[in-house]
Amino acid sequence: YFDVEKCQQKYLMHLEGKVNMANEIWKWINLEVWFQEFIDKKIVKTSDSQILKKQLSNYFEIINMVVCAIIPTYNRASYLRTLLTQLSSQEKCEEVKLIPVVVVDGSTDNTYEMLASEFPKVHVLKGPGNWWWTKSVNEGIKISLLTYQPDEILFLNDDSQIAPQYIQLLVDSAESAGDNCIIGSISVTDKEPYKVSFSGVKEMNWFLLKKKNYYKSFELLENIPSSGLFPTYALNGRGTLIKPSILRDLGFLNARSFPQYGSDDDLALRAWKKGYKVLISYSCRVIDRTADTSKGAAYRQDSKLVFFKSFFIWNSVNYIPKQILFFYYHGIKILIPFYLLKFILGTSYAYLFKYKKIKI
Repeated sequence: YFDVEKCQQKYLMHLEGKVNMANEIWKWINLEVWFQEFIDKKIVKTSDSQILKKQLSNYFEIINMVVCAIIPTYNRASYLRTLLTQLSSQEKCEEVKLIPVVVVDGSTDNTYEMLASEFPKVHVLKGPGNWWWTKSVNEGIKISLLTYQPDEILFLNDDSQIAPQYIQLLVDSAESAGDNCIIGSISVTDKEPYKVSFSGVKEMNWFLLKKKNYYKSFELLENIPSSGLFPTYALNGRGTLIKPSILRDLGFLNARSFPQYGSDDDLALRAWKKGYKVLISYSCRVIDRTADTSKGAAYRQDSKLVFFKSFFIWNSVNYIPKQILFFYYHGIKILIPFYLLKFILGTSYAYLFKYKKIKI
């Protein structure tokens, strides 16, 4: 039932600035085009519709999708400034309303001052300093759902860097993938020659919990496809697009078990088990500052003492109890000692031999 009088009232309220009816007005125009073509039998060119839409956009903000970008940060004001500048200058995404939500978890540098003076429209959420990455993201999601009712949630790290077309490419990937999908991005190093630090996981041996990547770690970027959507059994926090309905169904990220590292991979596997498609888009690339990741990561080639300690520091990527919890959730419980031994030996081999030969 189409109430003409009610539509007219809403339109008048729009003109008075009381409500934003741009999307509804655009739907009405499409309805009129449909009537002309199928009821009045008038041939309506697609170009006419596009011209009308372009003319309408001069007067109304037409938005087809709202995306909230959740960005946890701690004492990285300069990196954060770069990312927010890149987000504010995205190209070809006129119909996407991008809302950065920055979660500042106890920063003591000039982050707050920088945000207030340079990005006053950015939504800032203050954390107490003990949320770490995962809870910061969860709290950012909660405030986004409550305040903006977004169509999609995007995870980004504060040290991420993106191209001017990144958001549109990510949205296009999500639309082509269909419903019930999570879209991830590949990660690229920040120094030439550019290399791929994360290309997605092609195969997963659930019995051995053994992953096979699409490409070896730090493969040259020029050697991989520039586009395409591929299934992946792992994600990372740099450039993951996910629908709120999926997040609610999965129960958000597991901050209790994985406060700093591992919650993104855990989310991907939980999504697979629930029947969601987890994909990685090769057209969506996020540059990460590889040298600034967790101390003790094998490819950083820190001192032997730092590497050894990383197995026992709770907010390290190599923290042993974190690995045990991951094996408990996703492996065969009786094989946990085997998984742990394999992890320690594999990580040690990568540190002592594999990454000695690879210049990052």
